[in-house]
Amino acid sequence: MEHLIKPEFGLTFWTILTFIILVLVLSKFVWKPVLKAVEDRENKINSDIESAKKARDEAEKMKEEIENRIKSLNSEIEQRISKAVYDANLEREKIIEKAQNQAELIISNAKKEVELYKKEIERELEKKLIETSVLISKRVLSDIVDKKLDEKIAEASLREYKTRFSKN
Repeated sequence: MEHLIKPEFGLTFWTILTFIILVLVLSKFVWKPVLKAVEDRENKINSDIESAKKARDEAEKMKEEIENRIKSLNSEIEQRISKAVYDANLEREKIIEKAQNQAELIISNAKKEVELYKKEIERELEKKLIETSVLISKRVLSDIVDKKLDEKIAEASLREYKTRFSKN
């Protein structure tokens, strides 16, 4: 145990020499590749950080572009919707006006047809009345009155009927 407390020159020499050889061997074969690997790793990390920054910057730019595009699309959509509503209202007004005009025309035509039909019915009724009254008067007065008198009575009846009918 005493050897451990008082080191001898030979042991110290060989220990230092072994240490120096170990450091040289390690520095020659291990230390340089380890340092190179650490440097490569550090460079890779730095380049990855730079790439990430660039990617983040590009992503932010793209985000801004997309937001601007969305805003412009929203305003364009609003404009198109507004125009479509305006056009639809105009078209609706045109359709309503056209329908009203057609309805007025149909009503006017129907009134004219009713008036014409009414006049024709009146003429037919007048004609039937005259024929009936002539027939009745012929039967009653056939023995008494001659043909000329019959005609005069028919004409007088017709005139009287026309004056009464035109007053009503």
